[in-house]
Amino acid sequence: MLATNRGSINWINHGAFSLLNQVFAVLLGFGSIFFLVRVIPPSEVGVWVLFTSVGGILETLRIGFIRTPFVSMLVVAEEREYAKIIQNSLILHILLTCLIGILLLASAEQLAKFWYSENLEQLFYIYSVNSFVLIAFFHFEYLLQSRLEFKAIFISNFIRLFIVFAYILGYYVSGNRPSLNELAIVQIGSTIVASFFSFQLIKGKIPELKRSQLDVTILKKLFHLGKYTFGTNISSMLIKNTDSWMIGRFISTAGVAMYNPALRISNIVEVPTLAIANIVFPQVGNKMRESGVEGVQSIYYKSVSLILAVMLPVVLPVYFMADFIILILFGKEYMEAVPILQVTIFYTILVPFSRQFGTIMDALQMPKLNFYISLLMAILNVVLNYYLLQSFGVIGAAYSTVISFCFIFVVCQSILYYKFKINTLRVFVELISWYTYGWHFFRSWLSNKK
Repeated sequence: MLATNRGSINWINHGAFSLLNQVFAVLLGFGSIFFLVRVIPPSEVGVWVLFTSVGGILETLRIGFIRTPFVSMLVVAEEREYAKIIQNSLILHILLTCLIGILLLASAEQLAKFWYSENLEQLFYIYSVNSFVLIAFFHFEYLLQSRLEFKAIFISNFIRLFIVFAYILGYYVSGNRPSLNELAIVQIGSTIVASFFSFQLIKGKIPELKRSQLDVTILKKLFHLGKYTFGTNISSMLIKNTDSWMIGRFISTAGVAMYNPALRISNIVEVPTLAIANIVFPQVGNKMRESGVEGVQSIYYKSVSLILAVMLPVVLPVYFMADFIILILFGKEYMEAVPILQVTIFYTILVPFSRQFGTIMDALQMPKLNFYISLLMAILNVVLNYYLLQSFGVIGAAYSTVISFCFIFVVCQSILYYKFKINTLRVFVELISWYTYGWHFFRSWLSNKK
C-alpha cells in the first residue's frame, strides 16, 4: 500500500505543472476567443479560427517530426550522446522549418481562395516569419520536457499565450477593433519574448555543442523515427481540424464560428489527457527497459484511469448546462452551438484511450503502427464529414467525430491487448483506486487541519 501511495504521489507531483500548463494554454486560448468574438464579427472569427487551425497543424508537425524522436532517444541515451542528439535534432528542425516556410508562401493564395477569404493570404505570409522564430522556442521546450521540468515549460508557454490574450483584452476594454494581421504580428512578438525566457530557464542545462557533433547515423535515426510520428501528428491534426475546414468549404466561415465554441469547451475537458500524455511519454521507454510488458501495462492503466478520474465529474454537468455555458461565454449569437457541444462532449471520454495508445507506440519507437491508425481515422473522418455535413448541417461534423473515435477505440484496444495483454476493464478498476486514494488523501488533509 505504501509503494502504491508513493507512486500516486509521484504522479501527482510530476503532473501538477504539466496540468497547469495545459489548463492555462486552454484557458488563455479560450479567453482570447471569448473577448475576440465581442470585438469582431463572426465571419472574421471564422477566418481567425481557420488561420490558427493551420498554424496549429504546422506546430504539431514539429512535435511529430522533431520532439517525439528527439525526446524518445534522449531519455535513454548515454550522457556522452546528449550533445550529438541535440545538435542533429536542431539541424532537422531548421530544415523542416525551411520547408514549412516554402509551402506557406507557395500555397497562401490557394488556401485563401479555397476558403473564400482574401484575409487569409496575408495571415499565412506573416505566419511564415513566425515559423522561424518558433525554432528556438520549441527546441528549448523539448529539452525541458526530456528532463521532466514542467514548471519551466509552464512559465514559457504562459508568457507566450498571455501576451496575445492581454492584447485582445486591451482592445475589448478600449472598445476598439484589431485587425487580424495585427494579431498575427503580435503572435510573433510573443514568441520572441517567450523564447528569451525559455533560454534563461534552460541555458545552464544544455551541453556544449561543437561542429564535430554532426553524426549522420543519429541524423538518419531521428529522421526515420520522425517520418512516422510526423505522419501520425498530421493525421491527428486533420482529425481535429477537418470539421472546421469542411464547414468553411461547404457552409461558410460563419458556420466555422458557430462550431468553434463546442470545440473550445471540449478542449478544456481534454486538458488532463494532454497533461498526463506529456508526463507518460518520457517515461515509457525506461519502464519497458526496467519492467518489460508489465511496466507498460502499469503506466497505461495508471495514466488513462487518472485522466478519466478528472474528466468524468465534468462531462455530465457540461452536457446538462450546455445552453447556460454557451450563453454566458459566447452570447446569444452563438446559441446554435448548444446541440453541437452536447454531442462533442462525449467523445472526450474516448480521447484518453487513443491518446495514450499513441504515446506508448511512439515512446517505444513503434511509430509506424500509430501512424497507420491515425491515418485510418483521418480518412474515416473526412468521408463521414463529407456526407454528414450535407445531411445534417454543422452538427454533422460533430456526429462524424464521435463515430470516428468509437471505431478507433475498438481498434486500439484490440492492438493493446494483442501486444501487451492490456485489458480495458482494468482501467476502471484503477479509476476506482484513484477515487479511493483521493478520498483518503482528503480525509487525511482534513484531520491535519483539525
